[in-house]
Amino acid sequence: MRATPAKGRFLVAGFYLGILLIWQVIGLTKVVPDYLLPSPYQVGKRLYELAVDNLLWPSVEATLFRMVTGFALSALIGLIIGVAMGTSWTVNRGLKSLFLGLQTLPTAAWVPVSLLIFGLKDAGIYFVIVMSSMSAIAIATSDGILNIPPMYLRAARTLGTPAWAMYHRVAIPAALPSIVTGLKLGWTLGWHGAVSAELIKSSVGLGYLLYMGRELNDAAQVIGIMILTIIFGLFLDRFLFGSIERRIRRRWGLTGEEDLASK
Repeated sequence: MRATPAKGRFLVAGFYLGILLIWQVIGLTKVVPDYLLPSPYQVGKRLYELAVDNLLWPSVEATLFRMVTGFALSALIGLIIGVAMGTSWTVNRGLKSLFLGLQTLPTAAWVPVSLLIFGLKDAGIYFVIVMSSMSAIAIATSDGILNIPPMYLRAARTLGTPAWAMYHRVAIPAALPSIVTGLKLGWTLGWHGAVSAELIKSSVGLGYLLYMGRELNDAAQVIGIMILTIIFGLFLDRFLFGSIERRIRRRWGLTGEEDLASK
């Protein structure tokens, strides 16, 4: 029997409430010392103190601004390269293996490189974001174009679509589900890169608050910022990229009735 959307949301809420309850019980019973695992109350209190001290929201705004700016540049470069890879056999053969290799590189590995090139400037954070996410976007875009059913292109030619308009009228729209998936992955990798870079290269941002929490041995601050980072990632995936992906899949008839009912 398939669960209803309301029941699914209830189960998810119950799951997270259960985790919070177990976590709070561990904190009350002192099974794990507070300096290693503070209770949810202590974490919430520390986040409130950061907000009152005007440290939390400026850091959130700084990280989001850097991420949006860096990701916009990364998406532009990745889409251009991805389209070139998807439309040219020579370009694809030359760049595919390179980008696959770059994609396996941990995002934090770009931080030392950015320090060598840009020092402690914000440009280094943008560099880390771009290098962390660009390859995923380019590969997803090229794969989406290369995997278009040939029937689509033949049908477009039969209907009189000129060769110069084939890609922006047929190929790119048909590859959009794959492109959006690449953008989602690119955002996630870029987010990792932004926070990693802020641990070393910034005096404001979520990564900087993580760094200060570690320096002060403040586990409540470290865990609180980690939770905020996860919440922002889930929110953007669910309500931004998830919404765009569902609209595209419905537009191209790639979502069945059962999938629609589960949203």
